[in-house]
Amino acid sequence: MRSIAAKLWVMMVVLMVLVLGTLAVIQTKAIEVNYYRSEVRHMVGEAQELAHLLTSGAAPEVIAAKVAYLSQVFRANILIIDAAGRVCDPCGIRGDWAVYPGMLLSGSDAQAVLSGKTISRQGQHPLFEGVRFLWVGTPVMENGQTTGGIFMFAPLEPINARVRGLATALMGALLAGAALAGVLSFFTARKFSRRLVAMDGVARAMADGNYAARILPKGDDEVARLGASLNTLAQELQQRIAAVEQMDQARRGFVTAVSHELRTPLSIIQGYTEAILDGMATEAEKEQYLKAIYEESERLHRLTDELLDLRRMEAGAVSVRREEIRLEDVAAGAAARFNTRAADAGIDFQVNAAPSPPVAGDAHRLEQVVVNLLENAFRFTPAGGKVMLAVRPGTAGVELSVTDSGAGIAAADLPYIWDKFYRTDRARTRYSGGSGLGLAIVREIVELHGGRVEVTSVPGEGSVFTVTLPAYEDKIQNTEVRSQNSECRR
Repeated sequence: MRSIAAKLWVMMVVLMVLVLGTLAVIQTKAIEVNYYRSEVRHMVGEAQELAHLLTSGAAPEVIAAKVAYLSQVFRANILIIDAAGRVCDPCGIRGDWAVYPGMLLSGSDAQAVLSGKTISRQGQHPLFEGVRFLWVGTPVMENGQTTGGIFMFAPLEPINARVRGLATALMGALLAGAALAGVLSFFTARKFSRRLVAMDGVARAMADGNYAARILPKGDDEVARLGASLNTLAQELQQRIAAVEQMDQARRGFVTAVSHELRTPLSIIQGYTEAILDGMATEAEKEQYLKAIYEESERLHRLTDELLDLRRMEAGAVSVRREEIRLEDVAAGAAARFNTRAADAGIDFQVNAAPSPPVAGDAHRLEQVVVNLLENAFRFTPAGGKVMLAVRPGTAGVELSVTDSGAGIAAADLPYIWDKFYRTDRARTRYSGGSGLGLAIVREIVELHGGRVEVTSVPGEGSVFTVTLPAYEDKIQNTEVRSQNSECRR
């Protein structure tokens, strides 16, 4: 018996049988006792009524009729005795018994009745051997004196038959109730187990990797709450598994991207080195090759520095000083690096740094943000274009924006420009498109300062990158903030 529904049903049926069986035994015994007591009270009452007739001077015919009536109703033998204990006439004797008028009754029952007591007994009596009787005896009182007694001997078999009939009816009712309860318990057990079976199915599905399986909770009992908890567990596992898979995918993508970024400069370095070592290059070519090798080495150095810096920030291993600084001063210092580049590229470079409230931050890291944004703007702005760096007070702090008139960014690419090694133009190389890490580093640094960075872009018209940093507060002076794990934060 492996089904929980069957087990529950059997347990409930056994419990009901035990309860109803015990109840049946108790009720049957109670019916028997109460019925006998009722019969005794009835017989005593009739006997006392007959005694009243005897003392009230009723006619002998009335007394004889009463005796005959009682004898017929109770199927009883009725004896009237005088003060000496002798049987008087009339007497109601049913059957061939050795009892006759004038016969002397002795024994404890006769003595008790003649002493004024009312008695009741059941069993066998010496006058009526071989038959079990229920008998009562009551005294006949006149002027406070016992003048005789009345005995009624009713056979127990008819009384027992009536008791058995009542007990049988009771047992039938209890059996019918047990059958009905068994049917109801079957459906109850099946309904209860159905929810447990559903939970078992969800648990097995989760064990097989299907974390989308859910239970439809019904009710507000413990089983329903257990089902809701299982749903919550499945949802959390699904989310965590999805997060782990996303992280694993991101790691694989990162390794692939890094391998791709490193392969080309290493191949160039290897190719030029082999050409020099094989003596295939002229003196002029050697100088050109060595310069290319140096440039590629510098590019690899910058790439590894940026990678290590970004990974340290993502791993929570970077801390920044939160000091009072002027963002317009930081912007001016960073902009000075690009004046010559702007002139050489024919780009109109403007700086508009309005006086603004101080911010709390690390000047070196914030300068890195400005440099990366300007680097990105100059890279994608053609000759004759325009790049503008602005600092101004904002509603949520201090805003720094870099605006360019380059090619712009397509709407489909905007959500991904902050990802490592992402390039909006797949045709661009690392020489024209950068390492692909600048904007990722910008976001990490800005979020580390409690700020946010946003971008708006119109393809063909240019882009605007806006950094918002909270204003400086005295309570955060000279404090240090450590970066959090971005993989957990995002």
